[in-house]
Amino acid sequence: MLKISKQSDYGLLLLSYLKGKKDYSPLSELTDKIHLPKRFLAKIAYFLKANGFLESFEGKTGGYKLTKNFHKKTLYDYLKIFEPSLNIASCEKTNYQCPWEDYCQHSNFLKNKLKKIFVKELKNYKLIDVI
Repeated sequence: MLKISKQSDYGLLLLSYLKGKKDYSPLSELTDKIHLPKRFLAKIAYFLKANGFLESFEGKTGGYKLTKNFHKKTLYDYLKIFEPSLNIASCEKTNYQCPWEDYCQHSNFLKNKLKKIFVKELKNYKLIDVI
């Protein structure tokens, strides 16, 4: 089932922090304010940069800021970075052996219809509106 990971959660905190900033902000500013682990946050920032959410600049005045096209990114685009499966039911997992497979009447609905609805809704929300 979908459970937001620490990476997703901390990444949203990072993006929220950078939302109103025009200049590059070092990660140390954020880690000092809300006490997040710097190495873990640096790893998250790396993935966000690699996926077009952040740009970076090295040096004394360097750091991270949101990309120019950040406003086009959806919640789905974001979650796919850290939550690649987006499973909403245990039976969606590869090689999952359901003990009630012979009796279950709702598995098909969960794996096909509800999953499509869920993904469609995630694609409707712009990330900028979430943070």
